[in-house]
Amino acid sequence: MARREVEEWFWQVGSELHRISEELANGRPKVASGRAWEPRIDLIEHDRQFLLKAEIAGVRGEEIQLLYLPDRHSLLLRGHRDEEDYSDELRTGIHQLEVFYGEFQREVRLPETPIDASNIRAQYRNGFLLVTIPKLDRFIVTESVTLSE
Repeated sequence: MARREVEEWFWQVGSELHRISEELANGRPKVASGRAWEPRIDLIEHDRQFLLKAEIAGVRGEEIQLLYLPDRHSLLLRGHRDEEDYSDELRTGIHQLEVFYGEFQREVRLPETPIDASNIRAQYRNGFLLVTIPKLDRFIVTESVTLSE
């Protein structure tokens, strides 16, 4: 089993156990909420940059904060997803609620590669926040050099 599949399995099992324990404690299904939840994150390395992809569907752009923490060499993603209104006169019950609402926060440590923090860019597309984190060029060539034997 691939590492990502194992991590996905552990995350699903943990989420399901948490949901079940809340339902048993309350005696009924409950809207998933709390003080904070963590969005799922992918961090992908390319030759000249890192790409951070955060799954935050339903979060408005003005509710998203992205901070670079230089002392920890990490990105901090914060925000808030408003709870949907489930009031419906025709509804006869709710059987499953797994979407988290409220505040979220996630800190992502970056690999020990120097980055150009002033050129970090983000865009929000199709429920994903896409953050490009350019690497610093370690060697800047100002002129060509010819080696002789």
